[in-house]
Amino acid sequence: MQNYKKLGIEHFYRKDFKTAKIYFSLAYKKRKNKHLLSFIGLCDLALKSQKEAFLLFDFYLQHYKMHHIEKDFEKILASVELKEEQNVEFEDGYALNYQDFLKSEEKIGFKKSFENVVSSGKLVIDNKEDFLEFLEKLLDNGYEDITLNYIENTSAYFWTNEKFIKLQKKLIGLKGDFKA
Repeated sequence: MQNYKKLGIEHFYRKDFKTAKIYFSLAYKKRKNKHLLSFIGLCDLALKSQKEAFLLFDFYLQHYKMHHIEKDFEKILASVELKEEQNVEFEDGYALNYQDFLKSEEKIGFKKSFENVVSSGKLVIDNKEDFLEFLEKLLDNGYEDITLNYIENTSAYFWTNEKFIKLQKKLIGLKGDFKA
């Protein structure tokens, strides 16, 4: 039996996006799964913008097992597609420092700024307090799963920080099943 999803991933990395889309579609036909629809959407995006699609593809592969990722990812993908149509904000591969991110946030809001950074480049935060503030903003804007991932990956560095502990408690209140 063919593993169409695996073949789709292989072809995506080979930049054969049309074939990858066919394999993801075959996998979806066999097993109706929202993750496969996201992969199909990424293939469509890759035909227009390879760099953004590769960034999102890697991001999605790392986070697709998280609860509620589909809802967040659909928003991000829609935002990237809209950005492609309007050709706004950041250049591909752009590394944005947190202070510039805050300026962007003032102009277009947190969600739009965050989605632009995720789809086009990287956000560089080199200050512990700024990082904790960023996590709080992620949580306040409905990105619970992404916040949880950051908390799980950084808890060894912040486990005694009061602001970090409050953020964990806030996330526990929202998710109810968080395990630090």
